[in-house]
Amino acid sequence: MPDFLKSESSPLEQAPAPETGRETSPEAAPAVESGLAEERIPEAVAPAPVTIEPPVSAKPADPVVSAIENILAEDLYERFKAMPPALQAKFRQKGDETVSRLSQMVGSAVIKAKEVLKLIIGWLKLIPGVNKYFLEQESKIKTDKILELHERQHGG
Repeated sequence: MPDFLKSESSPLEQAPAPETGRETSPEAAPAVESGLAEERIPEAVAPAPVTIEPPVSAKPADPVVSAIENILAEDLYERFKAMPPALQAKFRQKGDETVSRLSQMVGSAVIKAKEVLKLIIGWLKLIPGVNKYFLEQESKIKTDKILELHERQHGG
């Protein structure tokens, strides 16, 4: 058992040991005697500084990716909020993968509607209790909008 677990009081509760060979200033002496001195926390015990990183899904720099995300997110906010947090994370991850693949497809010269439809259906199937007809209708609407975006990008 480590020595720090054997003592009855924690190291923070114990008074600091007087240091020898150092002179104390007259202002510090009364504070130590009255017990109002600040206790020093060893550096090993002090908490590490917290760094906050920006969210992974920050605004994309590419307007095509942003447009695809907006198309896929349409009419799904209520269903997304109703999902449990674990499923939300999985849905978001699959959505990011779908956006990535769709942006590659939109950037290419030729796009196949059937592949776009399959990607969107595969993503929407993650919604619990989704109605088959809702799935078909939403995926068809989103596919049409993605194809329209492709036409605008390539002037066709």
